[in-house]
Order: sequence, then C-alpha cells, then structure tokens
Amino acid sequence: MTPQVIAVVGATATGKSDLALDLAEELGGEVVNADAMQLYRGMDIGTNKLPPDERRGIPHHLLDVLDVTDEATLADFQQRAEAAVVDILDRGRVPVLAGGSGLYVRAALDHLDIPPDGPAGPRPSRGGGRGRSGSRRPASSTPAGRPRSSRGHRAQQHPSDHPGPRGRRDHRSPLLGDGTHQALPTPFARHRSA
Repeated sequence: MTPQVIAVVGATATGKSDLALDLAEELGGEVVNADAMQLYRGMDIGTNKLPPDERRGIPHHLLDVLDVTDEATLADFQQRAEAAVVDILDRGRVPVLAGGSGLYVRAALDHLDIPPDGPAGPRPSRGGGRGRSGSRRPASSTPAGRPRSSRGHRAQQHPSDHPGPRGRRDHRSPLLGDGTHQALPTPFARHRSA
C-alpha cells in the first residue's frame, strides 16, 4: 500500500486547523504546517496560528521554525516539509498537511524541482558587475544570469502585476516575488520531477 499524505487546504478562516486536528486524531496522524506565515515565531495573531494548548496534544511540525528576520524560501520549506513527512511515515503515522499557501502545498506534495536558492535565487547587482555570489555574469545576460533572448519578447509577468477580481493588486506574496520568472525559464507547472 502506498503511504498516504492528507492535505487540508483552503482559504483563511475556513476551519483547516480544526479539520486537520480531527483527521490527525482519528487517523493517528501529525500535522505539518503549510502556511508560509506560520513558519515564523511571533506571527500568531495575524496568522490565526493555533496556540499549543489548543493542539489536543497532536504533534505539529514546521510551526515557529523561523525568526521574523529570517528569509523563507520555497526550497527550504520543501526540504523541511519532505523531511517531516518522511519522519512521520517512518514512525507509522499519517502526515496531515494543513495550510493555505498553495505553492507550499504543491512543493511538498508534487515534488516540484525547485532551485536550491529558492525561486528568486541570488540576484547579481544591476548593470553587470558582481552579484551577491561574487561571480561575474556576461553583459548580455539577464539579472538571473541567463542569456538574453534574441527575440526580444517580454518576460512572463508575476501574478501580482495584474489586478485581482476587485481591481486590487496582490503585493503580499512572499513566495513568488518578481524574480521567479527570471530564475526559472519555464513556468512552475513544468518543474515537477519525473
């Protein structure tokens, strides 16, 4: 039988945490956080993070693992989530992934091929020269170090560059940033490992 991982996903304040607790209690599972903001210590109220005394004694993973000054990358989350899931399965328990950060859930379940530095990766300084990594890039390359297209087409825009259903722009995404399409030459959907 293939090991099962349960994912409880959805919008804010829809009861994901309670359902995850019910499932973990019923199935002998443990909860793995998949909310980008609940990774941070001190972000309890703004993220509606369950306090320890409301977790029914069920182990929770990937909560409060970063300081608010730390940078969360998708690659780091994916590595931590996969390690937690394997650990839970190895102990004969059921991992219950819970959260509203869709790309984090996909990274944990779909084995996306994420560059180790995260979607944005290290960015060289503007105008050639040396980037954060100290390596030189050719003047004919993009900020992500890929050769410039001779066709001159525009890079794919980040979803936050477009108005949402009510005309508002989404400037909150800690996951994609404007470097995603620079670092990844193809859309995320094509980065699943075989």
